[in-house]
Amino acid sequence: MTRRFQNFINGRSIPPNSSDWIDSVNPATGEVWAQIARGNVVDVRLAVESAKRASEQHDWRYNPTNRSKILHDIADRLDREHQKLIEIEINDNGKRVREVKAQMSGLGDWYRHFAVATAQMEVENLNLNLDGVSAYLDLIPYGVVGAITAWNSPLMIAAWKVAPALAGGNAVVIKPSEFASASTVVFAELLSDTVPDGLINVVTGYGDEVGTAIIESDEVKKVSFTGSEIGGSRVATTAAKHVKPVTLELGGKSPQIVFRDADLENAINGIMSGIFLSNGQSCVAGSRLIIHDEIKHSFVGRLKEKLERLQFGDPLSEDTDIGPIANKPQFDKVLSMIDRAKQEGVKITAGGSKKVVSGFEGGFFVEPTILENVSSSNEIWRHEVFGPVLCVRGFSTDDEAVSLANDTDYGLAAGIWSVDEEFANKIAAKIDAGTVYINHYRSVSAFAPVGGVKKSGYGRELGPNAIRDFMQEKAIWLGKAVMSDPFG
Repeated sequence: MTRRFQNFINGRSIPPNSSDWIDSVNPATGEVWAQIARGNVVDVRLAVESAKRASEQHDWRYNPTNRSKILHDIADRLDREHQKLIEIEINDNGKRVREVKAQMSGLGDWYRHFAVATAQMEVENLNLNLDGVSAYLDLIPYGVVGAITAWNSPLMIAAWKVAPALAGGNAVVIKPSEFASASTVVFAELLSDTVPDGLINVVTGYGDEVGTAIIESDEVKKVSFTGSEIGGSRVATTAAKHVKPVTLELGGKSPQIVFRDADLENAINGIMSGIFLSNGQSCVAGSRLIIHDEIKHSFVGRLKEKLERLQFGDPLSEDTDIGPIANKPQFDKVLSMIDRAKQEGVKITAGGSKKVVSGFEGGFFVEPTILENVSSSNEIWRHEVFGPVLCVRGFSTDDEAVSLANDTDYGLAAGIWSVDEEFANKIAAKIDAGTVYINHYRSVSAFAPVGGVKKSGYGRELGPNAIRDFMQEKAIWLGKAVMSDPFG
């Protein structure tokens, strides 16, 4: 019997108001493995009401010590039971087990970080430079926060929103992607006896039904969204109509610049990690290789050799290097963009086709692909693929490299490869991106902000201001002298 995953509202699992369900397809097999609730505006209303009651509890809203304790409890619970989430998430999005294990084993650390951070928050006195008064800054929670997450790393992305939102004294309503909802539902269920009812709610379903209802709710005071540029634009437009703050972490077309003095083996590993790990289904995927002309041919040749040794197969197997694309629409999109690139005269140096894998003939597998003879006018150079596709361009001068790197509507991340760190830092300063890696790629830490410029979104997640991003500032003024008669 196909497993069903219900909504999670006010500390318990409940069926959808619509009585409708959405099939969840295992991307490795192409077969339905589960169903998720098709939520609607009624489900959202119930979730928001639950979150509002929970957020208004005095011992939650005004007690950071209590919030810290509960966040520590969440972390401890995830440390003990994260294994229950691994296979579920893999069945949903096809990410290989080695990557998912690493994400799940560290899931509790995100909550533990913000448990410590909220306990350390202090009142900030303001220097007014005025006689007779003083002031301090009070930080107040929004109340109910909407968290709309993506299908590529559902629980890690949720942690970046849920952990600091809870640390700030809020309650959350999570809307996971309809393509990968199951692990988020199970995550909430695992915490049902750890987290007070209503602090974490999950409503699954389609964006135009559930996502829109969350954003339009008068009681949802802030929304954090991770997803595509198109989705982000819709979220921002809807939120603007309701004068509601939004954080948008959107797509990218991230450049990796390899200078001729680079440690080539290190750079090759960085390029591989940036675009072929997770099948390029990462917001910071380094999808544009900008490499000095003198080393371009040999570098691409070595990169191709490494790709030929990678093993396709069951994402649940430790031996698998390349699993499937996460869902059928994305699979079709990746292949169609490669086909259009071929029609535009782009050279296929490696890959470029679907892959039929023995035992998984119905799976959504795509060969890791390297494209050359790419021009700035090609669609595949300009638009996000979100798949294992690397576009290669050569350069001869440093200024040309920077120009090519910035020749994009996006600005999420970038990589620079050079043994001259002083030079690399100067180049980094010229790159339009929210994150620039030097001789490294793709890492993330709770201590460093994540976010982009241009069409990659606005606002930041994580970093030193992560909790404050889920709170509002209130200035409290204190009179130190008797007020004089203003008309006397």
